[in-house]
Amino acid sequence: MIFYLTWISLVAGGILVVMLLLSLLGGIDLDVDADFSMESDTDAGGLGILKGALTFVSVSCWVMKMFLMFEQTKGLALLFGLLAGFLAMYLLNLMVKALLNNDENVNWSADDALFQQGVVYLKIPAEIGTGIVNININGATREMKAKSHENKEIKTGAKVRVVEVQGEFAVVKEENI
Repeated sequence: MIFYLTWISLVAGGILVVMLLLSLLGGIDLDVDADFSMESDTDAGGLGILKGALTFVSVSCWVMKMFLMFEQTKGLALLFGLLAGFLAMYLLNLMVKALLNNDENVNWSADDALFQQGVVYLKIPAEIGTGIVNININGATREMKAKSHENKEIKTGAKVRVVEVQGEFAVVKEENI
């Protein structure tokens, strides 16, 4: 029995590790989420049914194997194996949710920069031409091409505020500190 528990645990754990690596590093999710809401484009943001089952089987079998190696009571091994499986499934679900919460919103438009403060990265010439400013939009620093609002040169490192957006260009005004 110990032999079979070892192999079940190793195979289930190996499949689980491969699936987690594919979904975390490659974005390939080979699992089904248990989301029974009516919204069709939602993700449960958790472990998934298959990954949860593999976690439960792998950890349960491993703990049962350990108890059977040191104890003779099969009932106690089964009880602790089931408890360990549920605990591992819960903890892994918390870990995956924490990792998925680090996603950031990459959808933004130039209009989101309006009235935001930024820093000049590449100097903005006085009359004709553009520079580059770094602006915090939706929690991420974005680079935008920028023109001067008052037709004067703005040096690198100066703090500016976006007063207008013209297409892909931010029209900025230097802030006096």
